[in-house]
Amino acid sequence: ASLILSQANSVGYTPKWFGVDGMDGILTMEGFDPSLAEGVMLLTPFNADAEDEQTQAFVAKYQEQFGETPNQFAADAYDGVYIIKAALEQAGCTADMSNEEICDALVSAMTSLKFTGLTGTDMTWNAEGQVSKAPTAYVVKDGQYVKG
Repeated sequence: ASLILSQANSVGYTPKWFGVDGMDGILTMEGFDPSLAEGVMLLTPFNADAEDEQTQAFVAKYQEQFGETPNQFAADAYDGVYIIKAALEQAGCTADMSNEEICDALVSAMTSLKFTGLTGTDMTWNAEGQVSKAPTAYVVKDGQYVKG
C-alpha cells in the first residue's frame, strides 16, 4: 500500500482510497510520508489511539517493552493468546491430556466461546474456525485514524 500511494502521488493520481487491515501501521512505516495516506478509508479492528482503558494499558506496556506503538497485528496476537486461554479453560483442558484430546476439546469450545478483547467485542467462531465480529471503519485525518 505504501508503494501504491507513493507511486500514485508521483504521477498525480488522487482517487479516494479504501483499504483493509493490511494497511494498519502505514502511518508509522519507516520511509513512508504519512501525508500520502490522508483521506484513506480502511477497516481495522484496532486503533492504538483509542481511549478505553484496556487499549491504553496495552499500548503503554507494548511501548515500554518494544519502543514503538503497536498496530492491529500486535493486538490480534495479544487477543489470540487470551482467546486460546479462554477456550482451554472453557474446555476444561489439563496438562495431562493428549494433544489430540486438547485439539478436540478446543474445536468444541471455540464454537461456543464469546470473547471481547482489543480487536472486537462479542467475537464468536463457527465450526470452520471463522471469526464473526463487527467491522470498524477509520479514515486517516491529520495523520490519525479517526472512526469513520
